[in-house]
Amino acid sequence: MFAKIPHLKNLRKTTVLVALVFFSFVVHRLIDFATRDYSIEQIVDVESSLARSMVCSHIVNGSPFGVDSVFKKNTRLYYHSTLLTFVNQETDTLLHIWFLGSDTIQKIPCIAAEGECHTTISPKLLEEGEWSVDLRLGKKLLSSHQFIVNR
Repeated sequence: MFAKIPHLKNLRKTTVLVALVFFSFVVHRLIDFATRDYSIEQIVDVESSLARSMVCSHIVNGSPFGVDSVFKKNTRLYYHSTLLTFVNQETDTLLHIWFLGSDTIQKIPCIAAEGECHTTISPKLLEEGEWSVDLRLGKKLLSSHQFIVNR
């Protein structure tokens, strides 16, 4: 009976070999996962986490309040930045650059005190449209935030 179907014998050996290779791969991945040290820097892109910034309508006790992505016209807005990296104020220039579309409305130096800084834009300068604010260290972009001003 087995003499008539010799290929089943070879198929079983191949199946066992494939199963052994697959099992070895799974064990390897489990050991790798259990022994590897996953730190925040490996999981999150370090370049994108040098600063956290947000646009808000008020600063209360040094913290942003009224954070949103849509604001009314004629509102004083603030751009609050928390630096997650060391910045030497004597050699590095921090700038908050406010844009309406692609037009630069104002560039304001940001003085970091205890790793935080904020700047404001006058309600007179706010026009309806799509805005963005960048936090730059020299020519390096640390953070950017987009928002809308409407009636």
